[in-house]
Amino acid sequence: MDIEDKIMTLEQAVAWHGKLKAEGRKLVATNGVFDLLHRGHAEYLAKAAQAGDALLVAINSDESVRRIKGPSRPIVTEGDRAYLLACMSFVDAVVIFAEDTATNTLAAVRPEIYAKGGDYTEETLVREEYFVMKEFVEKFVFIPFVAGRSTTSTIRKVNGGAMGESAEATDSGLNPKLNLLYGRRSVRQYQKRPVGDDLVQELLKAAMAAPSACCKDPWHFIVLKKEETRRQVAALLKNGGFLADAPMGFVVCGDLTKAHGGELSYLLQDCSAATENLLLAAHGLSLGGCWLGVHPRLERVEGIRRLLDLPDTMIPVAAVAIGWPAQDLKIRTRFRKDAVTER
Repeated sequence: MDIEDKIMTLEQAVAWHGKLKAEGRKLVATNGVFDLLHRGHAEYLAKAAQAGDALLVAINSDESVRRIKGPSRPIVTEGDRAYLLACMSFVDAVVIFAEDTATNTLAAVRPEIYAKGGDYTEETLVREEYFVMKEFVEKFVFIPFVAGRSTTSTIRKVNGGAMGESAEATDSGLNPKLNLLYGRRSVRQYQKRPVGDDLVQELLKAAMAAPSACCKDPWHFIVLKKEETRRQVAALLKNGGFLADAPMGFVVCGDLTKAHGGELSYLLQDCSAATENLLLAAHGLSLGGCWLGVHPRLERVEGIRRLLDLPDTMIPVAAVAIGWPAQDLKIRTRFRKDAVTER
């Protein structure tokens, strides 16, 4: 087909799939934003195409992207994104959908095979989409991403390390070399997209690279992978409801028996440093996070300790919500001269 002919309405895509089925061919479908196409997208789509006889890519409309990823996205308009995808030889059809999920498109086209990135599993696919697809999809295929390739990381590279406009740092007088710090903001709204185990490991490695008094490393990290556990922890924290909506989270604890001198003060300093490392690493990996205080509120400490079955020597210090940001927060500092004294 010509490039323009690959860009179809939903009705055209349904009719096209009908012809494929009549020929005994199986359709692979995938969906996403596909903003700022890069090598990771290309490799992913090429491998998805190999799973069947033809590949349909459903993409979010511009309005849908803005609702999901914030007002600064998409970078490339829906028409241009569809055209660029259609230029790929292994992409056979492209459909634009206006909803936040591709449920209606998938339900209408009814592909035999569904492909998604390797950070997903059948258990973490968007539930609305999954429950519709399981009626007709014969096989789910999960394809690993190419490390270090993402639209968000590309935007950060262009902007000197931050998601915000590069001119913003210059105008505010902030040093762009420190954008990793200035760009780390408390993110409380997240996309419906899981955080892969590989990223969780990177976050944990970064957290445990923090300084610790006499290298005692008293920290212990509880990974909140289960939605029900996140909801239960969130219920114990005032203003922490967004943890229940985040795709994953942590409870950062300290083991008093391992702290320097067995002192609570050193334990709190060590765990706080590790928590900040975790948040900075999340920002550096294009994720967003928010620190929720636990200690010294006794009802929170005891509530989480009971919920997670922790011994008395294990002190819950903080909870952290983590996910792919669904809001665009600008770089900033809260520097005040009156907070500084010179002697």
